Amino acid sequence: MDRKALKIAVVGAGRMGGALHRALTRSGFSSGLSSRPKSAQAVAATHKALSEAAVVFLCVPDAQIEAIARQYAEAFHEGQIVAHCAGALDLSVLAGAASPGVSLGSMHPLCAIASPETSFVGVHAAIAGDESARARLRELARAIGMTPFEIGEGERARYHAAAALAANGLMALAAQASALFAECGVEPRQALAALLPLMRSSIVALDQKGLPGALTGPIARGDSQVVERHLKALARPGDETARATYRDLSRTLLDLSRQLGAATPESLRVIGELIHANGEGVSP
Repeated sequence: MDRKALKIAVVGAGRMGGALHRALTRSGFSSGLSSRPKSAQAVAATHKALSEAAVVFLCVPDAQIEAIARQYAEAFHEGQIVAHCAGALDLSVLAGAASPGVSLGSMHPLCAIASPETSFVGVHAAIAGDESARARLRELARAIGMTPFEIGEGERARYHAAAALAANGLMALAAQASALFAECGVEPRQALAALLPLMRSSIVALDQKGLPGALTGPIARGDSQVVERHLKALARPGDETARATYRDLSRTLLDLSRQLGAATPESLRVIGELIHANGEGVSP
């Protein structure tokens, strides 16, 4: 693959589009970045750029992809690949770009893109599309440092829900834990500063030991007395959300602890009964 000769157009100059354009450019590709044009002159310029590209990435917000694909339908041509970077959407949103000979696909970098400076090195990417699109997108993903894997069309939303749990769910847990620290008298900024090293150490352990090997804590070791103290401490008015979260996550922790095998079956049975007694949703 001649990277300089392969023209790539990225539509959408937000965090995703900016980061993708930067990664492609740094990897030696001829990549052009276009924000969503607002004037007739800008629309014409974008149309020209798209018509000259071998690969087009639509990195606009999810709700705009379908309209953008229709808007520039005349720019797309045989032998070209048109792809979106939305995690939860299937290829139907690209129907407007489906001219004869155009390959449709999707490449979703599985990372939190905080800014256009975000690196994709070491990141996995969910790939979908027809055979031609998948082959090219896998190639591009590897070229910018990502590991591609494929997600079927019918599983996109489920896949993205899992990704949101892993990333955004972590933010929600940090917010809940920080709020509990604040109730203990710790200033909010200090609470987050104190929790972050703990969360990082858990991620490092997860990376090194996987599941269930990285699991620690009272459920993993079968300490029912500590779990009981936790549940009592989370019984104050206003703690309903945190208590429900603790209860729900404990279901998975119990399953992981059984796999880990560090605690006795009897101790885990007692913990299951404690959690079940403090609310529905977790069975012993």
